[in-house]
Amino acid sequence: MISTSVGESIPPNTKHAVSVCLPTWAATVGYEEGDPAVVKNMTTGYPRFFIHKLIQKLCSNLAAKFAKEDETCLVFPSYQVAKRCREFVRIKGNGTARVRILQLATPPPATDEERSWRRECRISVVFVAKDSFGLLKQYWQHTGEIVSSRMAEYVLQELSLVEKREQSRKTPTDDKTVSNAEIKDEEDFIEKRFGRNLDLSSAERAKLLIKRRIARKVVDVEGEDGETPRMHELSITTPNEANGGQSMVTSTDSSIPAEEIQQEEHAPEPVPLQEGIHVNAERDVYLFPSGMASIFTAHRLLLSLDACRVRRRPTSQGERIDTPGIHSPNTGALEVVGYGTPYKKTVMFGFPYTDTLSILRKFNHTHFLGDGDGNSMQQLKEILHSGEQILAVFMEAPSNPLLKMGDLIELRELADAYGFYIVVDETAGGFVNIDVLPHADIVCSSLTKIFSGDSNVMAGSLVLNPRSPLYGFAQQFFQNGDYEDLLWCEDVIYLERNSRDFVSRTLTVNSNTKQLLDDVLIPQEGKLFKKIFYPSLTSDDTTKNYDTVRCAKGGYGGLFSLTFFSETQAQVFFDSLQLCKGPSLGTNFTLACPYAVLAHYGELEEVAKYGVERNLVRVSVGLESPQALKETFRFAVAEAEKRATTSSKELP
Repeated sequence: MISTSVGESIPPNTKHAVSVCLPTWAATVGYEEGDPAVVKNMTTGYPRFFIHKLIQKLCSNLAAKFAKEDETCLVFPSYQVAKRCREFVRIKGNGTARVRILQLATPPPATDEERSWRRECRISVVFVAKDSFGLLKQYWQHTGEIVSSRMAEYVLQELSLVEKREQSRKTPTDDKTVSNAEIKDEEDFIEKRFGRNLDLSSAERAKLLIKRRIARKVVDVEGEDGETPRMHELSITTPNEANGGQSMVTSTDSSIPAEEIQQEEHAPEPVPLQEGIHVNAERDVYLFPSGMASIFTAHRLLLSLDACRVRRRPTSQGERIDTPGIHSPNTGALEVVGYGTPYKKTVMFGFPYTDTLSILRKFNHTHFLGDGDGNSMQQLKEILHSGEQILAVFMEAPSNPLLKMGDLIELRELADAYGFYIVVDETAGGFVNIDVLPHADIVCSSLTKIFSGDSNVMAGSLVLNPRSPLYGFAQQFFQNGDYEDLLWCEDVIYLERNSRDFVSRTLTVNSNTKQLLDDVLIPQEGKLFKKIFYPSLTSDDTTKNYDTVRCAKGGYGGLFSLTFFSETQAQVFFDSLQLCKGPSLGTNFTLACPYAVLAHYGELEEVAKYGVERNLVRVSVGLESPQALKETFRFAVAEAEKRATTSSKELP
């Protein structure tokens, strides 16, 4: 089923969906401009940009209980995250913002039986003056260190139980009545939350399975060692009864057998990546509440390393001094780390997804080499030859939305020669298609995308290269308290279920995309389309660089972008696509958006300098039949061509 109404979830009737329907070009512009006709219909949105209604409700309840006059609040998944947010608000608020943090926790399970449906959940609430809320929202959006809607739902349910108990104690009734009321509330809570047999005690095992899948990369689920062929079915399909039994194409239709979730008493053996590299699923793979949180953590790790250098160096007169005690992996966060001099700059190589650049700019300082090509490589060399030391190069493989691929081999050679590190976000390429770890120190990915596919859970991953000179320090960072596992247990269980067939789904998407491009879209390049951006089409250099890291069975992925000679035709083409339309990518269903308008509406002229034109339409191909996809795009092409014909007839 395709979402068609402005503001409804994608997929439809999905409480924890991570995309939202913006079905026309005008609706997308209206959303960006804050048009009430659009905004009032927004039932949900991409979770880092749109605070989910459940999270809004939780914040509203907490503000009503704990906020002071003229204060508002936002919840975060830990005290450490809340402290980083407080630091950001104070620095970006010129030190004048008043910030306070409240820590709350739900009860832990009291018995082994309760472990299946109760989990201690610790949250931290950051309170600021209402005029400073924008800074809270910036931290939430850029860092991705967020509370998930499922976590918020759980906390709301627990708070409701507490309130009912408190109310019942204030009401004059006999003890037996109170006790019976509490028991009924508890039973209702369990039935409402976990009537679908969602066993929270399986979360740790689910995390291990996810980490193994990431470590093994191109090995599908059936090949995992030490796992039984069947698992007690979790039955966690999201309630889509309103769909009349119909649903979008999702991984729940997969024939991949379910694995039995049992705790393992021993650590698994390291997983061979390729000769000379071994990735240990438990020691080298880390999970996060979003893909951006993994990138933000990689950035924090690098700044923590650079802090050791800053501590050793003499301070020049007039140079910034924060507070004593530089942050290292073996100490608590005692001072501000980053935010510019004296910390080394990073380099953003290529035009990235917007929040990656925001992290590098707002939490430190960076060189933005936005073309990501040979000219950018020359610029990087000039920076290095000038004697400036850089901390790291961040790049996407390939970039989003222009699907460019930088020369990772040459970057690795420069990194080895000049002593900087490389962080690669491989979300657009995918684990199955490309293997960039041998050339990177850290690989980040958004598991929200093709790894999950179902558009109903947020998550991210970070993989360390054991051969990297950064590895020893990184292990200290992750093991000594700088890292927190903040991926909520229910999200883990959904992600494990969704990702069982991510390899076969990726291969299907590769094939669908190739057929769609070859048979329908490439023949229109130079006619309707000004340019098609795709790793095999963007440029010869991109294809060469991509093929260097492409896996033996890998393809070029399911993401491509189109630019047009006419913006009017771009709008007609987009509006005529009978597909789901909204933010995100890597879904099991095809998803399109006018990317520049959606992601860069306030800076369209600036991003156009790097090739991200206002009329750019980005498409993420799904699992539909190739024939259905071709017919859908042929129709949109025909409608756009009609507009060209109509316009030419109207000319004097």
